[in-house]
Amino acid sequence: MAPAVFEAMRRRRMHRVFAGDLPSRDILEKLVYAAGRAQVARPGIRHLIVVTDPRLVRTVRQACPGFVNNAPAIIVICSDLEKAHDVMGPRGVEVVTRLDAGAAAAFVTIAAPALGIGVCKVTSWTEEVVQAIFGLPDYIRPEVLMAVGIPVADHPKPVKGFHPTVHHDRYGRDWNDVR
Repeated sequence: MAPAVFEAMRRRRMHRVFAGDLPSRDILEKLVYAAGRAQVARPGIRHLIVVTDPRLVRTVRQACPGFVNNAPAIIVICSDLEKAHDVMGPRGVEVVTRLDAGAAAAFVTIAAPALGIGVCKVTSWTEEVVQAIFGLPDYIRPEVLMAVGIPVADHPKPVKGFHPTVHHDRYGRDWNDVR
């Protein structure tokens, strides 16, 4: 990988405090591009909703307990379950679409710092509530909500120390013990 990718990974973080200004359309389009570059099992399964209407953002803030930020925009990453089922079956609906949506969110999260944007993946919300807010048909499942905005300059320091436990070849064999 190019060093720039690792720099973007190093700078990646979740933001919960944003300046009041809405990111420009150009910036939002670049985030959409980033989400679109992530893997997806088949064309037409991933749908994105870019939300900039302050009334809708306020509604999401009130209806989704995990939306504990003041972001002025949202990107909703969704999957077409009918199309996923047609091309991949039940596993495609229950596993692959979720993996692909997570990858799209990760690409947005990696792209954001390079654009001067902050994002926060929202984890506490109800699928039916989000479907109702955005008028999603039953076969379009919201997968990830991303709060989007311009981070404040004096944002609190990120939490450090989230490191995975790494195993070598088999569970329980410490990667660091193998040289």
